[in-house]
Amino acid sequence: MKYLAKICCLIGGVILLSDTAMATKPGEEVNPNGFPSGPHYNLNIHGKKAGFTCPDIEVDEFGAPVYGNSIFVPENGVGIEIMMESGSGKGKRTETITELQATDPCSAPIDNDPAVIQIPANPKGYRVYARALAKPTDNPWMTVSPELVSVEDEYGNDLLYLGLVTSDGFTTPTETFTRTKGKSKAIPITGLFEWTGDVCYFDDEYCLDADCTITELCCTDADQNGIYENCEANPELILCPEGTVATSAFCRSYTDEWVFNIGDFVTYLWDIQNNGLKLLQVRFYPVQ
Repeated sequence: MKYLAKICCLIGGVILLSDTAMATKPGEEVNPNGFPSGPHYNLNIHGKKAGFTCPDIEVDEFGAPVYGNSIFVPENGVGIEIMMESGSGKGKRTETITELQATDPCSAPIDNDPAVIQIPANPKGYRVYARALAKPTDNPWMTVSPELVSVEDEYGNDLLYLGLVTSDGFTTPTETFTRTKGKSKAIPITGLFEWTGDVCYFDDEYCLDADCTITELCCTDADQNGIYENCEANPELILCPEGTVATSAFCRSYTDEWVFNIGDFVTYLWDIQNNGLKLLQVRFYPVQ
């Protein structure tokens, strides 16, 4: 689970514009570049040639890191990974942030691990748009596929690992951005962040404002630290095998939910294939 250690911070540094206008709503006219007007965070994903050296993270006068809003990935390659997570929310393990920040600006093989970015939490989520920029030579393109890496409850139970989360159900399972000649226009990509499925928790607190179904389980807690190593469904309510304990999970259904809202601690990944694209510009518009 090398990803879990890196996950603590996600999405590249960003600047929340001071413009007080509301972002354009779906169906309304947008700007000629395809982006709505209104306050937003920017994320720039730069494709770099082999041999590029990852820049050092700057520090302020007090020695605190100053994160930017740029991510650097190989200009050509597959299996490029960008980890993302909400900068706050339900969980106790994430720090509240007020701007998008790239806490690890480079992905492998530029360095040894995925790039990591963190987005300020917004319970209502964001509307997200993106466009391909830079030179259109040979129509370069980048394909993004979303993936859940972990979904944890407040006690640290990895609900995805335990099989208590439905297989990936993103509204948009993949998106390709191609830089063609002429002006580049942004397209809506919120579907890459919208998730539909069931998540089961060990605490019925998650069901206070929603209907839940109850699933009976047999779980293993070998070191008796309160965190289960494995769980198996027990629908027939038979006696659990020796070495396991009987417990219940409370399963909640989501439809087109902002992905970071489905657990206390969610790690979300973009699996990228890049074919020469030098710049993908992404904007996050907070839903009011």
